[in-house]
Amino acid sequence: MKFIQVDSIPKRNAYRHSLQAYIDDFVNSDAQFVQIELSENDYKSYRICANCFRVAIKRSMLPIKVYVRKGNVYLGKL
Repeated sequence: MKFIQVDSIPKRNAYRHSLQAYIDDFVNSDAQFVQIELSENDYKSYRICANCFRVAIKRSMLPIKVYVRKGNVYLGKL
């Protein structure tokens, strides 16, 4: 093992989603359940997506539940 001197730590290239906008659109819609369709640039896995939605919903204190079925993520109003 060896150490290499650097001037600064590189910044992360993480993209932050605006999940509150998606959650607000769902709350204002007439749908009882929706499926979240992931593209290749969104999340690495459906589990990460589901957990991010769970955290955002918990922070907003809305009556919504996140369901994961066969690799798909769903939102449902309670």
